[in-house]
Amino acid sequence: MPVRRTLAALAVVGAAILPTTVHAQSEAEPPDTNPCNDAVLQLVCPDLRMAPPTDLRVRKVGKVVRLLATNRIVNVGKGPLELRAQHTGNPKTSGYRFAEATQVIRNRAGVPVFFPMAGWVYWKAIPRQGHYWKYWRAARFELWTLNADGTRNKLQRTGPKLSYCFRDLKRVRGWKRSPKKRIYPACSQTFGRKELRLGVSPGWADIYPSTYHENWISVTGLRGCFAFVHRADPLGDLVEEHEDNNIGERIIRLPPRKGSVAPRGCPSAR
Repeated sequence: MPVRRTLAALAVVGAAILPTTVHAQSEAEPPDTNPCNDAVLQLVCPDLRMAPPTDLRVRKVGKVVRLLATNRIVNVGKGPLELRAQHTGNPKTSGYRFAEATQVIRNRAGVPVFFPMAGWVYWKAIPRQGHYWKYWRAARFELWTLNADGTRNKLQRTGPKLSYCFRDLKRVRGWKRSPKKRIYPACSQTFGRKELRLGVSPGWADIYPSTYHENWISVTGLRGCFAFVHRADPLGDLVEEHEDNNIGERIIRLPPRKGSVAPRGCPSAR
């Protein structure tokens, strides 16, 4: 968890600044530093979760064997994920392509609470599509070796996919708290836009197909059973209800046979 939260980070409520409370804990138990559990702030927080990888397919590019996969970031929390950023770059020049993000979480009364230092929004180039304002390091593709009981052992490789629009692409839950219409649209393609706003509503998902740019991980030369993991918020920059449920996982066996990575003889995930 980032230092800004482990040290009872300041949350800005309207024009006031309130320190998150740190309740007395026994020496055997670490203090609960998650602002979502703070009784004073009473936040209605998001909770990001990655669905297991789907639509797995293998493609060879030069000497690199790529494992492609569709990926989904789903907000299963009580409140929306919302990020805002101020862009100061000049559209007539190369400009500044990164803008520091602030996370906005409303409390039970609907008052916005602002958490600065929530990562970065940046001007991302997508081949044959142009540029988009996306959230940097929203997720990560990982390959892990397995222990005999199916638990993850050592991280072997990561993929190039890091950036997401954070948008309401598809409603995947029928909850009352899940809006029926999109609140957060597609990410902007206007470099000169000063006010940037990204987000995912409760019960909605930001989805990218397996054929999308950078949706792959190299499996070149690997043999045996692996956990193919999609992880949301890998740096822990975002405030969420839960920090221990961000991954979706699928067990695979390598090298692929006839394009298949079916987990033949592999231990089941625990």
